[in-house]
Amino acid sequence: MDGDRRFDIAATAIIILSVVITIYVSKYFLSTILLGIVLVYILRPVYEGIFWATRSAWLSSLLSLLIVFAVVMAVLFILSSLLLNEVLNLQQSGDIHLSELSGEIDLWVDGNLPRVVAVYLEGIGDIPAALASFAYPIVMVELTSLASNLPMLIAQSLVAILFTYYLLIDCGHFIGYFLGILPISKRDIVHHFIEELDKIYTTLFTVYFIVAILSGIIAAVGLFLMGVPYPLVWGAIIAIFALLPILGPPFVFVPMILYYLLISDYLRSLILAILCIVLMVIPENIIAPQLALRSARIHPLITVIAYTAPIFVVGAMGVIIGPALYGFLLAVYRTLTYRHEGLQDSSVSPEIQ
Repeated sequence: MDGDRRFDIAATAIIILSVVITIYVSKYFLSTILLGIVLVYILRPVYEGIFWATRSAWLSSLLSLLIVFAVVMAVLFILSSLLLNEVLNLQQSGDIHLSELSGEIDLWVDGNLPRVVAVYLEGIGDIPAALASFAYPIVMVELTSLASNLPMLIAQSLVAILFTYYLLIDCGHFIGYFLGILPISKRDIVHHFIEELDKIYTTLFTVYFIVAILSGIIAAVGLFLMGVPYPLVWGAIIAIFALLPILGPPFVFVPMILYYLLISDYLRSLILAILCIVLMVIPENIIAPQLALRSARIHPLITVIAYTAPIFVVGAMGVIIGPALYGFLLAVYRTLTYRHEGLQDSSVSPEIQ
């Protein structure tokens, strides 16, 4: 083996080892980097709009991040205020709300169901209290864990903010530089992969997040007009579930409809059912197709798995990590398909000639 060959092997080994060590020492921030990439896609429409007005990359990136920060802080403030208010109400009134709900359920069961069915459902009134006692220790454990991990969360948040800021400004330059250092024979396939990845991420993040946010806004306005308590909170919850094409708004609306049926508020139940149907039809069939005209079409089953499966493994960050990884693999698959079709075309064309 000559000297050049030994040098190439040693250099390759050192590079691979360096990459592995870098990934290991940065493992707590890998999800943060993925979060930054997701934020870039979510903020890109806002960034482009501000950049069109200001023609300043750093100012557009800064204002985009400030808008997100303001929205997140407003949501956290509202949720904290509502949670504190409910805790104070429970401390003052005890379990009155739970007992009233249990009584309503018992009355509805006795008055509307056959006795045979009512026998099996007579214990349903204990469910709210059981759920509350079950959820309390879980909430306390999560709060304790949050307090202990607060320094790491602050550091990860700062890294995500800085990563998003610079990526919004220099993303195009990074891609151009990366393609420039590749061998000429590999640039076409890598460029195709980047294009596919961009289309897929645009659909998984930009399109679905915009549609989910619009669904949440429409739901919040509708619930506010109907006099449903905490419409902003319910709108935020509906926006989260709207990311899942199969579950979607019905996952939130169906329990609400059943609740108002139990308390004999039939008009509100009917309006909620109509609103649920509207949120299932308009965003998914009208808004999303228009936004996705220039992005990749992705089967709903892939989207459901990407957004739900990783949650059971890595927790809430699975909403970020899942679509990023599944989108990457889908881009690899489509790139390999493109390469295979290109090889087939090149092998068939001489025979045709």
